[in-house]
Amino acid sequence: MSAEPECLRRRCARVLLADEDDRVLLFYSRDYMGPGVEYYVTPGGGIDEGETLVEAAVREVFEETGLRIDPGALGPVVAESEGDWSDSPELVIHSSDAYFFLRVPHFDPVRDGLEQVEQAEFTAARWLTLDQVAATDDRIFPARLAHLLKGLLAGAVPVAPVRLPWGAWRWDADRDWTVTERATILDR
Repeated sequence: MSAEPECLRRRCARVLLADEDDRVLLFYSRDYMGPGVEYYVTPGGGIDEGETLVEAAVREVFEETGLRIDPGALGPVVAESEGDWSDSPELVIHSSDAYFFLRVPHFDPVRDGLEQVEQAEFTAARWLTLDQVAATDDRIFPARLAHLLKGLLAGAVPVAPVRLPWGAWRWDADRDWTVTERATILDR
């Protein structure tokens, strides 16, 4: 019988960055969670002690992409997602993520500020069209991002944050790596 993993709670700020050609910036990972396992995640990360959600979003975008953004440009939280994930059998993180949406001029991300674990996990930064996001939506965390992006790219900001299914990796002692709450993609 294996020991129970340590469980941590984490609040995160994430930003959906879209360029003038309606492409969204996502980080791509291959082989980090296992041989041949591929997925995408949005820029963003944990809120440091004393930071506001907006301050964390601005800091994370700069650290992960090199882009400096005006905190006042972020606007409201457009989506939320919550669930468990892990990248080792010893630790499970319960993450509560808030997503902002921001239009930016296209740029080439500078990824010098990535933490060591992020450098190992994120093998590329890619700008994807809505069609590309929809085609791979079942491998993007959070799940069902294409449906949300379709409205945001058309200028429709939700009145209240949209709840997105979680769908992230977690270690299961009996089954190795599993996907938690994998959403069936019905509404691309």
